[in-house]
Amino acid sequence: MSDHHLDETESDVLRDGEGFIEDFDTWLSLLALEDVLDEALGEPEIAAGLHREGLRADDARNAVLGSATALARIRMERERAGVVFDRPRRLPLRQMTLREAGWLAVTCALLVGYLRILQLSWQAMPLGFQLVGVLGLGAVIGMAVLVISRRIPGLFVTEGRERGTDRAHPEMIGLGDRWEFVLHEIVLPELRDHIRDHRRIRDRVNLVFEDPDASAELEAGLVRTAAVKRLRRIVDRAESVAVALAGHRGTGKTTSIRSLEQGLLSRSDQAAPLVVVASAPAAYEARDFVLHLHALLCKAVLAKISKGSRAVPGRLRRRAAFGRLLRTSLAFLVFWGVVAVAVRLLWGGTAAQDLGTLAVEVVNGRVTLQQLWTGQPTARLIALGLVSMFLLRLVIGVLAAGVTVTRLLIARRRDVRLAGFRRVTEQQLDRIRFLQTYTTGWSGKLSMPLKGEAGRTWSTQRAEQQLTHPEVVDKFREFAELAAVNLAGRVVIAIDELDKIGEPDKAHQFINDVKGVFDVPGCLFFVSVSDDAVLGFEQRGLGVRDVFDSAFSEMVRLEPFTLDESRLWIALRLRGVSEQFCYLAHCLSGGLPRDLKRCAVEMADLASEIYQPSLEVVARSLVAGELTGKTRAFTATAATLERSPELVALTTDLLGIPGTDAPEELAEIAGRLVRTEEDTAAPISDLRWHSGCFVLFCATVLEVFDDTLTGDRLSPGLHRLAVVRQRMAMHPRQAWDDLVEFRKGRGSGE
Repeated sequence: MSDHHLDETESDVLRDGEGFIEDFDTWLSLLALEDVLDEALGEPEIAAGLHREGLRADDARNAVLGSATALARIRMERERAGVVFDRPRRLPLRQMTLREAGWLAVTCALLVGYLRILQLSWQAMPLGFQLVGVLGLGAVIGMAVLVISRRIPGLFVTEGRERGTDRAHPEMIGLGDRWEFVLHEIVLPELRDHIRDHRRIRDRVNLVFEDPDASAELEAGLVRTAAVKRLRRIVDRAESVAVALAGHRGTGKTTSIRSLEQGLLSRSDQAAPLVVVASAPAAYEARDFVLHLHALLCKAVLAKISKGSRAVPGRLRRRAAFGRLLRTSLAFLVFWGVVAVAVRLLWGGTAAQDLGTLAVEVVNGRVTLQQLWTGQPTARLIALGLVSMFLLRLVIGVLAAGVTVTRLLIARRRDVRLAGFRRVTEQQLDRIRFLQTYTTGWSGKLSMPLKGEAGRTWSTQRAEQQLTHPEVVDKFREFAELAAVNLAGRVVIAIDELDKIGEPDKAHQFINDVKGVFDVPGCLFFVSVSDDAVLGFEQRGLGVRDVFDSAFSEMVRLEPFTLDESRLWIALRLRGVSEQFCYLAHCLSGGLPRDLKRCAVEMADLASEIYQPSLEVVARSLVAGELTGKTRAFTATAATLERSPELVALTTDLLGIPGTDAPEELAEIAGRLVRTEEDTAAPISDLRWHSGCFVLFCATVLEVFDDTLTGDRLSPGLHRLAVVRQRMAMHPRQAWDDLVEFRKGRGSGE
């Protein structure tokens, strides 16, 4: 368990005697949550977030302590850790490393040796030397305390108190090695959610925001929707599954795949998986696409091995190792020389011969340690202490060298294993790239009498036979399983943009051809699919079974953002922006993350050109851009229809849209666009409803988002505009009716 961050707040849970008596397990879980929470509140990210939003740390602390979800997860992690607290009164020393134990032993030996020397020579010393000896004792004690505090921090844990603050003992907390997991996966997300839910709400009609914080974590800016949470649970399970990512275009399927690639959906206590991302081709051969996947996986494996291997060449590593050995040897010789000179001066006479004879007598039992201690003068006792220090350092050096050699052997064994796997990967990649051709031959000529000649030429050419599609699939499956075992333990293969294959039959055929690579142990497959695949998957068990149902084990649908999720997304990117602009971006984008990002970029660009533009200026600018683009698309569609007087009138109305910016005029144009005769051709009627609904939507946005829109007029009912934006592409007439009803509710005319 890591060293805990301790603040000046005393533990309220530790003093809660009533909770201790009523439910001991819950009390311990709450105590563990409190202890981890105190460290999490000291994280720079959390401290900066609380300060930025003007929140109190005590309020955040109480909110997380009152979270039933966090408390339940803490109880589960305590059960997984399996730490049992069976000594509530006598608290042991915390576990020390070998290095810390060595420092403690040396410090205690020096302190005890000085006390013993001072005791033996006290009677023979004059008063002045006795005063110097007492001062030296204080200096030795201070040095011992300083060494222990620096080299062995937090050595002793007292009952309920550590460094002057009431704290619980680690065994009472019961998290063990799950401490870091609880910190990063439970407590920090709870604090981030508290900061986001209680962020400062700004009410102004001028576009003002702070520059994005480049030092902020990427994960902190990830909006955790229900789909994102489910994807993370799927990645955590690390099963061999094939998952379909469904949703409208712009809902974030590609962003989810990129988040997988960046490791934002992986747990902190697990190694990041090896992620390979491939785009589905519009025209393809199944065999070529599997080879393409195989090549991408080989390149990803080589990149990971190169990143994890030593970047220094072997010759430079040997030079560095030789330099370290030389420096260590010189330091040892200097230390040995200083000790030898000091022992020679303190012992006098033939020091080496006397020490050797004395060591033999001690080993043979003729001289006991007590006799050795009491039978030598003070100077020789100091010399024996120096010799003991030299021998202790020699033993520690030999042990450290043994540990270093063992680590080098283990690392070399791992490097050898990775080197072998790297050769296999390079061979696989070469086999994919090239068709190996070997040509061998012999030719000769023999001269005969009468100018006759005889010759023969012989050659052999061997070309490797191309692998069939089933063989290519088998080779890929073998290598993918080998990569999962040798590297990350998990391999994630994502196939993006399958939903961009226009014809459903081609998409179905593509899945049929490549689903043989699914279900590889240790490999997760994510495929972005179109909305029609959702219908086929959801009809499973009803006697309807299609290729998507048989290929995928799970279906995750990405929905547009809700109003709160859009507000959070904007607030995390344009820090300090007011709520009016968050609502505006959500309504114009319909909650689609791609369009929401476009609105945020356009607002940032407008703010760089105009100083603090008003809400009405921003709304008119965004709506004008939308109308220009959509009018161009509507006009281009009208040009493909059969020419008629009604089409000419429709085109005239469409061409008049870009120059109109008054909401009333736009609403009037929308009314003319949707007025159709009963005998109107279906293509023209559909175009009228699509264009009219969109123009009325833009007019409504301009009416709502003006400079008189104060914060008290913002309500969740504005989300209906985003719903209309989502529906108008597929159901324009239903969207029109919803829009008319919304306008009537706000007192706007039709």
